[in-house]
Amino acid sequence: MVVDELDTLLSNCAECRTIAFADLSTQMILVTDTASTLPREALDRLCKQAAASLGLNGQTVLGEKPGQMAVLADKSTVNVFLRATEEPDDVLCCVCAPDVDLTKFVADATACVNRISSGQSE
Repeated sequence: MVVDELDTLLSNCAECRTIAFADLSTQMILVTDTASTLPREALDRLCKQAAASLGLNGQTVLGEKPGQMAVLADKSTVNVFLRATEEPDDVLCCVCAPDVDLTKFVADATACVNRISSGQSE
């Protein structure tokens, strides 16, 4: 199940505070898992950031094709957006602490979104 996948990813990365599975075609958060009290409005903004960062409906933000990953960071937060390989409207929106091991987290989160998107988590 999607919730189990998100639970596992969140529990395996102490620096990750919130994970949301979203559909970019509707710009809606479908499922969340969080260690914080992020309000719905903040989740909606996170989804909009993902759409603006990765591109929508085959449109690019930068380059020749829509992005697979985007990272937005400031002093207190690292937001990671990951698009599923086979279903470009399926994305994970993740809010992490600045000391997250980004290489490991991106690898784990990419595998997670691809399992969810392909139905392998059911």
